[in-house]
Amino acid sequence: MFDLPLHPIVVHFPIVLGALLPFLAILLWWAIKKWQWTPKVWALVSAVALVYCLFAVTAVQLGEEDEEKVEKVVSEKVIEEHEEAGELIPWIAGTLFLVSLGGFTVRYSKQAKVATIVLSLIAVVPLIHAGHTGGELVYEHGASVAHLSPKHKAAIQSGTILELHEKGGNEEGEHENDDDDHDKDD
Repeated sequence: MFDLPLHPIVVHFPIVLGALLPFLAILLWWAIKKWQWTPKVWALVSAVALVYCLFAVTAVQLGEEDEEKVEKVVSEKVIEEHEEAGELIPWIAGTLFLVSLGGFTVRYSKQAKVATIVLSLIAVVPLIHAGHTGGELVYEHGASVAHLSPKHKAAIQSGTILELHEKGGNEEGEHENDDDDHDKDD
């Protein structure tokens, strides 16, 4: 697992946290208002926003490390579109964290909570765009090929991988179902 690129692994955390944040903020705002929950539970929104921001920064840094390898396979223009979309996410997450902290002020608590909810809902759009452009890099432009071993690259270029897949075999040309075939003959 550790020979895999970390960016595609880590990037899923800010996507999930960014998508859950508006629902958590709405739920807690409503619980504080309707059920008289202590306003201190709003700290959960701020904590999730902070973790979202930290994972977003980490994902961007890891993406920059992967960029050099991927540039050998994918055009720079396509990479830049994803890079620009991704670099926006830490700024959004950081802003959400700071705005959510306003939920603890006496004077502007309500406005800060509503602003956090509205901004977190709007922030889902650039998050989806960054995820979409990342998916395009991998599935349409073949960015994952940059991380393959030379043996796997050669197998793809020669068509061996496809032939093995169709036959149900592994890389060495052995068939995984050979034992099943022998059992049927008995």
